[in-house]
Amino acid sequence: MTDLQLQEIKEWFECYVGTFASGDGSFHSPLQLKVDHSKRVADNAQQLAEDLGWNPSEINRAEALGWLHDVGRFSQFAEFGTFTDATSVNHGERGWEIVRETGILSPLKPEEQNALLEGIRYHNAKAEPDHLNEESLRFLKLIRDADKLDLFHFVLTSIQKDGFRDLPDMLPQVVLNGPVNPKVIHEIQTRRTCSITEVRSLSDFLLMQLSWIYDLNYSASFRQIIDRNIIDDLERELPGDRRIGQIIQAVSRFAKHNRIPE
Repeated sequence: MTDLQLQEIKEWFECYVGTFASGDGSFHSPLQLKVDHSKRVADNAQQLAEDLGWNPSEINRAEALGWLHDVGRFSQFAEFGTFTDATSVNHGERGWEIVRETGILSPLKPEEQNALLEGIRYHNAKAEPDHLNEESLRFLKLIRDADKLDLFHFVLTSIQKDGFRDLPDMLPQVVLNGPVNPKVIHEIQTRRTCSITEVRSLSDFLLMQLSWIYDLNYSASFRQIIDRNIIDDLERELPGDRRIGQIIQAVSRFAKHNRIPE
């Protein structure tokens, strides 16, 4: 992907999301969050690709995928008033449909188009599909990492701002100051994953975030986790429970081990 092609994609993104703005050009608060998130994920993807030594064309494609990965969120919110996929639509599938139908990727080679489209489609999947080719898989892994890195940033910033008061709006089952759900601890200890359906409190949500570190793919992503002090920042917001301390220690060891370059 050339610099010009990347610029055209960024301009398309701005025009597309602009159709969901109010008459004065401003966005409803949840949509503004997604605009800002897309920019940060694009920056994360670009930085990770550079750290991994990808060539300039691949770095441009990584950044483009960051801009496009959540494009399905805008029509999702406009149509359903929520970002909850379970009660509306799969925003990855919706974004894949939108980008494919607009033809914005048509100037790219077929294999380049395919990698970006599948990155959009599966960035939010519970697991990476088995049928992807190597090219698509490495871009999918990159966008999943770049997305998680920004979600860590967003959550910690929201806690510092107001205690993440918006979390119950995103997950209606959550009581911010509720106790830790023992099932969350058990899932992380036994499977290194956490089901969002078991999240009942802010502490549960932060533990789920810790479990995401097990799902990162690239050494550059683990280095970002350590350099940004993500684990330490999450620990400060969690109760001083022995079992939680054990989870934090295990996650920290895992991140430090995997930050070694490929």
